[in-house]
Amino acid sequence: MIIITGHGKFGSGLTTSLDLIVGNHDFVKSVDFTEEKSPEKLKEEIKSFVKEADGNVYIFTDLVGGTPFKVSSELTLDYKNVEVLCGTNLPMLVEATMMVSLGCDIDSESIKDAGISSIRPQAKTVVFSDDGI
Repeated sequence: MIIITGHGKFGSGLTTSLDLIVGNHDFVKSVDFTEEKSPEKLKEEIKSFVKEADGNVYIFTDLVGGTPFKVSSELTLDYKNVEVLCGTNLPMLVEATMMVSLGCDIDSESIKDAGISSIRPQAKTVVFSDDGI
């Protein structure tokens, strides 16, 4: 299972984008941390998904040290099948979703590499053609 969480609608926003790229997968869940939600409520929502998971659970968060990261990390103390990744971007989620959809465990190093390699400065020269860029 993949759980995406973060401040505001980070989780549901990335899940919507992910669905457009790789399709909707039942093993991808999102939990938003909006201003009216307490850290305890956030933890309970994430924990409910962790409890229903059959195998490994990968929780993708936005910022290291933020509340979604903190409550997710606390769950690793009680659930040995939980791994938390932070600094999440869309390429990381595409890679992770493809791995899980193929029945593989997520390789954290590959996910990290996918996220880092997707961060690039814009090219100085952009050439437009009739077929796109």
